[in-house]
Amino acid sequence: MAINTTKKTSAKKTTKNTVENTALRLKAVLEVLAAEDPSAERRISRGEVLAAAVTRVPLEGREAELLASGAARGERSLATATTKLVKAGWIIKEGRAGWSITAHGRRALEDFPATADLLAAMEHPAPAAEDPSSADPETVIEEALQEAAVVPEAPQEQHGAHQGAESPEPSFPQPGAVVVAGNFGGIVGGADWDPAGAELQLTFDRSDELWKLTLDLPAGHYEYKVALDGSWEENYGRDGHRDGANSEMSHDGGALTFLYDHATHLVITKPDVNG
Repeated sequence: MAINTTKKTSAKKTTKNTVENTALRLKAVLEVLAAEDPSAERRISRGEVLAAAVTRVPLEGREAELLASGAARGERSLATATTKLVKAGWIIKEGRAGWSITAHGRRALEDFPATADLLAAMEHPAPAAEDPSSADPETVIEEALQEAAVVPEAPQEQHGAHQGAESPEPSFPQPGAVVVAGNFGGIVGGADWDPAGAELQLTFDRSDELWKLTLDLPAGHYEYKVALDGSWEENYGRDGHRDGANSEMSHDGGALTFLYDHATHLVITKPDVNG
């Protein structure tokens, strides 16, 4: 029986082209952001960055097919892939305030002019870019919080819900549920260290792509971890490490807001910004 290898060869070629094109577009994202004036009052938006990258490296074949969300397959692949630029500490996504390139990102463009070398460096960034204390990943949360100004009192819609035609899809895949499980569950009417506790469920804010929860806690020393999708199978602790040590904090009492960024797996806590 003859085996038709034409389709297999074609599929492999298509996949290879998509990977190569996405790599070229990621480099284009950095170049577009590097060309922006850092002192400008308005920063370039997510949509403008992605559109510029696709203009430089046009969609081909299946990449141009529209998904159910209305976005082209190649655009969605690029949006998801930009998460790697965030994790490498090369760009900052600030929700409605726009995107910007970091000093690490500018240096990467200079040090790795070849796309293949740039990709390799992105997959294995220098320690300074991985270290949460270098501020880049956490700045994603910090500046998004400043831009958002307030955490709404009413819960935001969960990921996957439809708010209307104007609601953008997240720029990278999000979990179905996020819980901040810790030794304060009983204080808020649930159970301590419950990865599925409704009282400790964060809500997803599409505007800055952060998960948020505000709790009223008495003064004390608390420990917690982030648990995804109702179990401990995927969890993140101190410094965003999977299955890492418990995050710890001392709280003076009162409303406290937790913010989780799924791009970096980091959680920061802030006194309630509504207060």
